[in-house]
Amino acid sequence: MSGGSNQGYLGGALLALAAGTMWSFGGITVRYAPDSDSWQYLIWRSVGLLVAVEGWSLARGRGLLLLRFARSMADRQWIDLVAALALTLAAGAFVYALKATTIANAIFFASVTPLISMVLARTILGEALTWSAVIAIGLGLAGLAVMVGGDFGRGNLGGDLVALLSSLGFAIYSICVRLAPKRDFSPALPAYALLSLLLCAGVSLVNGRPLAPPPQDIAMALLHGAVFIGIGIPLFNLAAPRVPAVGLVVLAQTETILSPIWGWLIIGEVPALTTLAGGALILSGVVLTAVAGARRAAQDRRPGID
Repeated sequence: MSGGSNQGYLGGALLALAAGTMWSFGGITVRYAPDSDSWQYLIWRSVGLLVAVEGWSLARGRGLLLLRFARSMADRQWIDLVAALALTLAAGAFVYALKATTIANAIFFASVTPLISMVLARTILGEALTWSAVIAIGLGLAGLAVMVGGDFGRGNLGGDLVALLSSLGFAIYSICVRLAPKRDFSPALPAYALLSLLLCAGVSLVNGRPLAPPPQDIAMALLHGAVFIGIGIPLFNLAAPRVPAVGLVVLAQTETILSPIWGWLIIGEVPALTTLAGGALILSGVVLTAVAGARRAAQDRRPGID
């Protein structure tokens, strides 16, 4: 690999690490919004994300992404809608989980996305499961079992299961991307933010809840959407062309590693030993998947090296 390629990879790796680090602060903003429920919080997080994403697109001279999404719907390109709905499910379930269980539990349960993606890829895309994939899935299931077993009687199981639903949403989105690898899915991001905003506003009104919680909660939700997600996703997108996709799986795990640490250092939320043990098993499965994929990618490239 040339020096320029090394520098490009290093820069991409640092961008991906920075993206995961940005995302890792989301649990803290949720905790500092104690007077809003999940629906109210998501309204204002969606507002922050929508403004940030569209502002970024306009600053780059790419126009409004929502208009591009509307054109794809007019052309009956339903994969964009499925992607937006999958992100809406993933984001809504994750914020609900953060409200209902510990930061560590929510983040570890949600981190099984790559493993669920492998199962869906086998079912939908017909991709073969390698031995490393089977072992990784086994480690993930073992980690989930340890965490669920440790949470019996603690009142966290509902939040844990919803976090798993969040992982399913992200996995469905990843399948959409793999079904159309050359497609630009960036319009799905503001579309999901708008769908989430409308859905959560509707639920809040039906439940007789105000759309505007206390100012601190609004500020935390806006910060989460506009900064931690609105900056984290562009950083991740900038990293993607420079780093193999399988490598991004490992680099993005900075969110999984750092989120429980911030919860412990900033708000004193100490993870249970079963949570740490189960999370370590899940993380081992995800890392195994990425390492095995990187080796296969290197072998595929080897014949073409000068």
